[in-house]
Amino acid sequence: MHNILEIAILEMGRQKGEQPFSCIEVIQWLYPQDWKHFTKEILHSAQSLEKEGKIILSENDEIKVL
Repeated sequence: MHNILEIAILEMGRQKGEQPFSCIEVIQWLYPQDWKHFTKEILHSAQSLEKEGKIILSENDEIKVL
């Protein structure tokens, strides 16, 4: 079961198509004022999706949805 951050990562990937995006973009989209409080959580969610083979996460936390 995916959490809201994982769903948001996949949705942003759908919207961006082939264009990579950052973890920060996702949490700023969801939580425009409080995004700094979710930096660890978004990275954890991205790592979880990468383990599932749904995204590629680069060393600088750029995401590309597969």
